[in-house]
Amino acid sequence: MPELIEVETYLKAAGRAIGRTVATVSIPNRRYLAGDTRLSDLRSAICGHQLQNIRRIGKLLIFHIGPASIGMRFGMTGRLVVDGEVSIDELLYTTNEIQEKHVRCVITFQEEGEIAMIDPRSFGKVEFKPDESRLGPDATAISTEELLPVFLDTTASVKALLLDQTRIAGLGNLLCDEITWRSGFDPRRAGHTLEPTDVERLASVIRATIEDLSSRGGSHMGDLQQERRQGGTCPKDGVPLARDTVAGRTTWWCPEHQF
Repeated sequence: MPELIEVETYLKAAGRAIGRTVATVSIPNRRYLAGDTRLSDLRSAICGHQLQNIRRIGKLLIFHIGPASIGMRFGMTGRLVVDGEVSIDELLYTTNEIQEKHVRCVITFQEEGEIAMIDPRSFGKVEFKPDESRLGPDATAISTEELLPVFLDTTASVKALLLDQTRIAGLGNLLCDEITWRSGFDPRRAGHTLEPTDVERLASVIRATIEDLSSRGGSHMGDLQQERRQGGTCPKDGVPLARDTVAGRTTWWCPEHQF
């Protein structure tokens, strides 16, 4: 469930560790380390070096430590714990209890404290020198010019395109349903059918929705969220919501005003 908004919260929480020097790194399960990087190589690259900066692009959190960079991808259930404090108390679709068996990565600092990744379903990853070139522009400030090529000459659905992190980075299932509902587009609609004016409206709604839900406290705070259930109705016009599977994800939409 962590989407762009949640990862931005993790970024702010982790910021208080900037300037500290890495003492140790623990990844209990080697499979949580992406690619063929060995844990010993990761330790050699960052231990004894200072955490200089932290950035976010889409749902990827990047730690710049000395000459190296470490990426954290949070999957469906990943949370960040900084100095023993959970950045987000509750996430949808997962247990909110902190259990030792769910600890996937711990970076401990020489001065004090630590940064830990908690991930019950273990769909996230820690990546040494993450490849940012595979990600599209960040959804927070997406422009019409950046969004237009996403929908050009493709029969893929609007929702599938919005979920594709190589095209636009940061949107997950909840934000996509809220954005398509607010903008009035059927999530199943083929991308190439959107006119430039449609894409302009969609870019505006993406930015506004992220800003709005960020101020409310999370991707799960949308107007549609409480009605994403059997028997739910559209908050705009009161008609029953339709449920479908789009791009492999459960999707709720209004057949009255989304077309």
